[in-house]
Amino acid sequence: MTVAYGYGDRRREDDEDLARPRALISKPALPPRLRGRRAPDPRWVAGLGIGLAAILALGWIGRGVAPFWPNFALNTAADLIGAVFTIYVITPIIERAGQGGVREHAELDYSQFLDSAARATSVVRILDTYSNLLAEPHAERFETVVCDALARGVSVRVLLINPTTLAAEQRELELGHADELRPMLDRNLETVARIHRSFEQEGGPRGRGAAADFQVRLYSSGPDVTMYRWDDRALVSFYPVGKLSGRSTQLEVTVDTPLGAFVNNRFQAVWAAAAPHQALTPVTVADDRIERTYLVRFVDLEDGRYVASRRVQRFLRRALGEVTATNDGRIFRLESADRPVHGARLDAEFRRVYGEIPDTTYLHLRTREPSVTRVG
Repeated sequence: MTVAYGYGDRRREDDEDLARPRALISKPALPPRLRGRRAPDPRWVAGLGIGLAAILALGWIGRGVAPFWPNFALNTAADLIGAVFTIYVITPIIERAGQGGVREHAELDYSQFLDSAARATSVVRILDTYSNLLAEPHAERFETVVCDALARGVSVRVLLINPTTLAAEQRELELGHADELRPMLDRNLETVARIHRSFEQEGGPRGRGAAADFQVRLYSSGPDVTMYRWDDRALVSFYPVGKLSGRSTQLEVTVDTPLGAFVNNRFQAVWAAAAPHQALTPVTVADDRIERTYLVRFVDLEDGRYVASRRVQRFLRRALGEVTATNDGRIFRLESADRPVHGARLDAEFRRVYGEIPDTTYLHLRTREPSVTRVG
């Protein structure tokens, strides 16, 4: 029986228990051996020196004031109270006000995002057609960041485009790079598969923490927006024509701003309609004219595999000549499922795996016999 491999059965709301990261993504990353240490700014050192010199000079000038030390203590106390109030009350208010705005970045710096994701305490979210984070040279570090995040109880969810959909074909046309989308997605999913295998070697996803939540889904309709989110901050971009979104302007926002809330809500809507990528299987259908490969939803029963796909149904309606279906290296013929026999059970299995009953006919992948059913 096939199950969905969405690791982590916990569902958390994205906007609950958010913690603000301590560093913004636009700050340059320090080498590992220097992290935690910051070289003093020469301007601050010079300012401190000038301030101390001024204090000593004014103290020397006012030495004749009587009584000197009581006056000195009174004025110093007033200055210290003002400084403490400014540092601990005024400055945080100004910083929070600044964080509510939109910051612009020339392009998406994947290394900087990984730095921020490595400090995340609540959620990490990625929405893109495919992501360079899941390809070299970033893939290895992405795996490390994900595994460490899961151990801290961080929820990691990734949305990538289904490469066999019309939305993917349209995006390929916009990019102008023929046959580039599918190979990049294959590399992305290979990285995801390696993460899953590392989970299995540790006794499942719980080996990385009792609340491990790592899921990857493939969507079929273009969202027209990308999002790279860590905790309550996100980098947002809209799909440009002719180049990758990562090479275009990125807007850094918080999820409680109008733009941040809009993109976050869009992520939730696309996520709800997408399917776990492990619960999709590639089926290649061919007639006398053309051949097409689709990633489709499926479940396995005792008598074989059943798929549900409007695109495969559309192919069957328009096919000429004999139709064959190839899956897992084997050739099948497609037949409509016997609803009186399997309908109720198929509905239950699809609802369990995908959370809903498909609005299309179930097709049975039946082992091909010498006489092939002809359609059309």
